[in-house]
Amino acid sequence: MKKISLYAFRNFLEKAKLKEGTFLIFAAVLIGILAGCAFLCFNWLIDALSRLFIGAPTMAAVERFKELPLWYKFVLPLAGVFISGFIIKYICRESGGAGFGFLLKTLKKNNGIMPPKLSIFKMITSALSIATGVPLGNEGPIIVIGSTIGSSIGQFLSMPISRIKLFVGCGAAAGLAVAFDAPIAGTIFAVETILGSYAIGTLTPIVVSAATASFFGSYFMPGHTALPAAALGFSAEISSGTEIFLFTTFGLINALLGVGLIKLTYFNSNIFDRVKAKLPEYIHTPLLLLPFALTVPFVPEIFGLGKDVMLMGNGFTPAFLIGIALLKLLFLSIAFASGASGGIFLPILFVGYIFGLGFGKIIPMLYPGLDPSIGLSFASVGIGALLGAATQEPISSLLLVFEITRDYNMLPSLMLSTVVATMISKRMTDFSIYNYQLFKEGIPIDDSEEASIMNENFVELCLRPECVIVHKDEELPQILDKMRDKERFESYVVDDSGKYLGAINGVFSSSNKVDYDAIGSMVMARDLLDTTFPTVKLDTPLSQAMRFMIKREVIELPVLSDEGKVLGCIHEHDLIDFYHREILSKANMLKTVQRAEGTEACSIEFEDEYRIEAVPTNKKMWGHNLIDLKLRENFNVLVLAVREKSTGKGTMSPTKTLEIGDILIAAGKKEDIDRMKSELK
Repeated sequence: MKKISLYAFRNFLEKAKLKEGTFLIFAAVLIGILAGCAFLCFNWLIDALSRLFIGAPTMAAVERFKELPLWYKFVLPLAGVFISGFIIKYICRESGGAGFGFLLKTLKKNNGIMPPKLSIFKMITSALSIATGVPLGNEGPIIVIGSTIGSSIGQFLSMPISRIKLFVGCGAAAGLAVAFDAPIAGTIFAVETILGSYAIGTLTPIVVSAATASFFGSYFMPGHTALPAAALGFSAEISSGTEIFLFTTFGLINALLGVGLIKLTYFNSNIFDRVKAKLPEYIHTPLLLLPFALTVPFVPEIFGLGKDVMLMGNGFTPAFLIGIALLKLLFLSIAFASGASGGIFLPILFVGYIFGLGFGKIIPMLYPGLDPSIGLSFASVGIGALLGAATQEPISSLLLVFEITRDYNMLPSLMLSTVVATMISKRMTDFSIYNYQLFKEGIPIDDSEEASIMNENFVELCLRPECVIVHKDEELPQILDKMRDKERFESYVVDDSGKYLGAINGVFSSSNKVDYDAIGSMVMARDLLDTTFPTVKLDTPLSQAMRFMIKREVIELPVLSDEGKVLGCIHEHDLIDFYHREILSKANMLKTVQRAEGTEACSIEFEDEYRIEAVPTNKKMWGHNLIDLKLRENFNVLVLAVREKSTGKGTMSPTKTLEIGDILIAAGKKEDIDRMKSELK
């Protein structure tokens, strides 16, 4: 029944002659409106729970929290994550955590397919955490909720994978735009961080979705700002070399804070994983947040979102402000790694603002001749600098702060500090606070097609069984003879059991001036081996092997078994040849598919009985994915790729719903392919 209604809807669009671009605009507007509605509901739920638990809305949460009994202050943060833990454990596991890691992982591994129920339960679990004071924010969850809305609309309309991913980007842009009233920053965030594509076809619906959500939020919540406007004020312009030096130094300090947050979160996550594996969410999350619960009664300024603390910030001493910022940063990394549901955007902005305010109060003491208002400049600039360092996304960080403050005077100092912080952060760490989970799980962060070839294929495909293996007691002349015979620059040293001990780099073997026979009996393999020489295994990605070669400036690496024995080696020439073969194969397949468009079939035959054929889909295939059709089980036919009619691009996703005009690239025996075409005709 559902499929009939979906096809009826699609047929209606076809009859209405709704062009693809027009349809995408309508879909983007719908996603923007729904994301705006979700944000209104989310904010209402947070305030309702805050009034229920502490008797005040979030804007006055800290002052009300100070009046609560001591035992209640201790129990409150644990109670929120305890309740949400049951939801995460038994109803919707995906609703835990900040959600960015899950979102990026879903795009890479599941083509943007997200469970529709996530939008509801993410809202509930995050609201419980935020309302009870856990140091996480509400902007991250609304981005995930918006993305889920976009994914759900794409799934409901049986859109191709490329469109579902685009709708996920629209939802993310809408979520950030409505949360901060920042449609430009929302757009750049979606294309820079979520999708990684600035193509016009991608950009247009994302802009529409972000603008719609931002307008929706402004209309129904007039005056809404993610950060209190009264706290931000206006900033002074840069007017001297001293100020340039100070803002550059401030960018450096924020880079260290951002890298510290990334590394500490990564470290905590690895440690906490041991606890998470043994205990359910409603136990391990409160347990991991116990240090925060023990601290917050005595430092209530780190409770909750902290918007009221920002308004009171000018009344605090510099030491107290910097202390609050560092303490919040510490507990932010713990809360983020613990699996508590909530966002990381607003806490980073809070830390950047409070730390910048404290830093700015110190500057007039050291430089009395500077404009006193420069202190407030550091508070506003600190938001962008720390966000840029933590996320490693300078453009969206700059635009976000500018759209919040609308302060043109601040732009030079903001750009200087943010760019410095981001550049240093990228030099100091290979991953950001967004994608550290991908890095931890070994999921490639770079998802270009060329990088995917090397990331998704392994050393086993390029293994050379022959290599120079020497015993640890072999003498130098023997080692050199073996290396010259096989024309290799590396040899691999093993012990009596054949276990790998290290490598010998043979660049010295080219010399003709050394009498090796004279020193041969004194120098053995064990005296020359390098135990730090990089090694790989059969399941090591080719990209990793290439990075090892580049870093050590070598052209060959030993391949080891799980038991530590040498299986062979991998040479840079094999890597290059493999890459070229894959690129050419992909190009040839694309040509085959392009020739097949508008024809019955086009094929490549080999070994007499086998064939790779481009097969146009038909009515029996439309509305189903490759898993449903079970072509391999029923016909012994392997589908190598699907060329989407809507995008003209190929996809290899088994969950991709086939549509009118899609073409299968099928491989198998000739009779099997013919039987498949006959039975599914």
